[in-house]
Amino acid sequence: MDRKFLMILVLGCGFMFVFTAFQTMCNIEKTILDSISQEDDTFKGEGYTSLAIIYLFFSLSNWLAPSFISFTGPRVAMVVGALTYTAFMITFMFPSTVLLYVGSAVLGLGASITWTGQGTYLARCSESTTISRNSGVFWALLQCSMFIGNLFVYYQFQDKTRIDKETRNLVIGVLTVIAVLGIVFLAALRSMPDNAEHDNELEQKHTGWDQAMYALKSAGQLFFTKKMLLLSLAFFYTGLELSFFSGVFGSALALPRK
Repeated sequence: MDRKFLMILVLGCGFMFVFTAFQTMCNIEKTILDSISQEDDTFKGEGYTSLAIIYLFFSLSNWLAPSFISFTGPRVAMVVGALTYTAFMITFMFPSTVLLYVGSAVLGLGASITWTGQGTYLARCSESTTISRNSGVFWALLQCSMFIGNLFVYYQFQDKTRIDKETRNLVIGVLTVIAVLGIVFLAALRSMPDNAEHDNELEQKHTGWDQAMYALKSAGQLFFTKKMLLLSLAFFYTGLELSFFSGVFGSALALPRK
């Protein structure tokens, strides 16, 4: 098997496991936190607020992600980012309003370098003739995460209107282990050289902070191009759609029947 395609499979499996944990938690976070609030009057954590913090920090830190990756490379960036997903999962085992929101902010920062690193690594593993295939395989593996995680939660939450502590800890513990398994896959990725000759020339000219600043400047210039501004309209819509799908939809289904 082609080494680059093998790395695409490893990359896809790593993201599948990490996002089996995270996407499942996004769907049940509101329900989990409401159950904790019913048991602990001092806990004031709100699921929608947590998700808002995640995506606020995610969107803002995306500007800095290329600069971070210029220092670490995409593999290290993805592993560091995946660790923030795992840390976020663990915060639910120790209910604390402050810890929840701090964990959400840290996850938002980690998500930016995770996804920027993924795009960079996938591009390095691809040629013009294989980029479509590799992207399709990666996204097919990633979308399996929704099936695996939600099927597990379906059986654990069946016939429950309030999620007791024992069930919560079991679900969170299993999801955390799955996220760690994803980190193992990401850590197993091998280094891939950049395919773009233009970028290789820039790496030789810019090192350290110069390269980081160049990456930041390039990100700003790219945003203000005509094509990117037009694409931003689609990005804005999909962001709104995702906020309802991953945040509101799951908790709405979890409301007790009247």
